[in-house]
Amino acid sequence: MKILQFVIPKKNYSLCLVNPREHDLFNLYIKYSGFSTENKIQINYEPTLMMTDILYGESYAILEENHDWDVDTTFYYETLYVSNDGIVLQKFYRNELKNVRTLHAHPLFTTPIWEIEETYYELIDPEDIIRIVFKDIYAKEAPADSSIYRELISKSELFEPFFEDLYTEMGRFHRGDKCYSREKWDFAELLQANYHVQFVQSEGSDIILSNCSGLMKTLKLSKQQMAEYFIKFLK
Repeated sequence: MKILQFVIPKKNYSLCLVNPREHDLFNLYIKYSGFSTENKIQINYEPTLMMTDILYGESYAILEENHDWDVDTTFYYETLYVSNDGIVLQKFYRNELKNVRTLHAHPLFTTPIWEIEETYYELIDPEDIIRIVFKDIYAKEAPADSSIYRELISKSELFEPFFEDLYTEMGRFHRGDKCYSREKWDFAELLQANYHVQFVQSEGSDIILSNCSGLMKTLKLSKQQMAEYFIKFLK
């Protein structure tokens, strides 16, 4: 299932991340690294790690103006992001220029491009992320003893900054700049009105509501979706 594409336009040899679909993608984490070989000596490049809040539909981002594309270079690319379907992990691999595909026509480019081969695609259910958080709803960081968390980290190191930012976002709703956010109290009112959940005025209740609000923000969940997860795991 093709969503994002890593491409190199042959006009200027920049590295671009393309979203060819109509839907926007959110909270993108991007990493790539590689090496070159000169006179049988391998030269490793420092890994590049970046993050952006959104990549609009039918658009692309230039990640690097002059990407090392020579025939003696090998690169690994991966990206983690939130889509309408869930959290997506994609990996790509360029073995010199042996496995790139030349596209002479593309709706977003006026000149030919090299498309880098996708080697891995996985759609992660938001429920997995929520189960990690709800394992210890009062924790300030991801629980390292969670088997789901360890499994995700083993699939990609990009989950480390993803969870760091998630817990930062949840903290903003608790004691940060979003602590008086209307959306937190709207969610509480929904739970009380539609699911008969009663909250007492306490630090614990505020932490629970703050974490749910941070999860909704990060995973792009509606209040109704988050309420269903709340009832399933916390009530």
